[in-house]
Amino acid sequence: MVMRMRIVGLLAFALAIPSLTIAQGGGAAQGNSAPSGARPAPAAPADYPPYTRPVTSYVPPRTPDGQPDISGLYVGIPLPRNIETPLVPATARRPANRAGGEYMFGLNERAKLPEGAIARPAVVDPADGKIPLTPEALARRKEIMARQNEIEYLDGRVMCLAPGVPRITVPQVVVGYQIFQKPGFVVIFYEQSHLYRTIPLDNRPALDPTIKKALGVSRGHWEGNTLVVEVTNFTNNFENNWAIASQGNDGQIGAEALSSGHGIPHGDAYRVTERYTPIDANTIHYEARIIDEKEFTQPVTLAWYAFSRAPKDYVPLEYACFEGNAKNILLMTNTDISGLRVDVP
Repeated sequence: MVMRMRIVGLLAFALAIPSLTIAQGGGAAQGNSAPSGARPAPAAPADYPPYTRPVTSYVPPRTPDGQPDISGLYVGIPLPRNIETPLVPATARRPANRAGGEYMFGLNERAKLPEGAIARPAVVDPADGKIPLTPEALARRKEIMARQNEIEYLDGRVMCLAPGVPRITVPQVVVGYQIFQKPGFVVIFYEQSHLYRTIPLDNRPALDPTIKKALGVSRGHWEGNTLVVEVTNFTNNFENNWAIASQGNDGQIGAEALSSGHGIPHGDAYRVTERYTPIDANTIHYEARIIDEKEFTQPVTLAWYAFSRAPKDYVPLEYACFEGNAKNILLMTNTDISGLRVDVP
């Protein structure tokens, strides 16, 4: 019954965006939202217009302690061009991925990209959308993607590990997000794996740098109506905590032809500055600037329209990561459960 509520809620959801004045990367945008992913996008250009942050006249209400109120339940807005522009075109197209295609991009009723927003990769700086990996980082990425049948290199999210930042914010297929606010804090709950981040706003210092966490240590403040979060102290003791990646890649595509951000771990001094900007009462724009001198030849900025207000009957569900995941249970435990699977309508 709850799952039926989820499906009905998603199918009934339509979002209007009345107050956006400048879309990501330039261009006016007013009125109702336009479809994203409903039909194939035109060929990607070699370069995109310079990235500019959205400008909006929207003024959010205030919490009792004076914070801009962005609290509530949200669902992800699908990325129009995935994470990055590949270094080389893919030589073969994989079969449609059910999770990344049928559910995320196949339904017009999913949350939409605002009208007038430029369809570009999440990487907005460099302007060509290509992640500026060092030669050593590219070689490491190629090795990781070539060894996705080994648990030491397997995508951490596939193993139900915390995916890190900003990857945790990449739109998921059927999971949502919830923002809570209380005096001095913002808390973001991720339906995926029931992860959460507590973001203090009192200018306290970061934890001792020897303390490492998969989602890092967050410290926030408000700049006008934008929540700015500095994230440091990331775990860096395994190959599975990638800086950024999207849904639906099993390692069968060569690293230079990837557009998903897969296979990019981070260095010891990895740090991220996030910006959450309410565009209107229903939409939050997200930006993440990554500095990692070990992996990237320059700082990298990713940005996308991230959160769309969830339908009123949206209910966060218990997240079952391992159920039916026969391949990875075999990799991790040497137990074959493939013969025990039951098809559920």
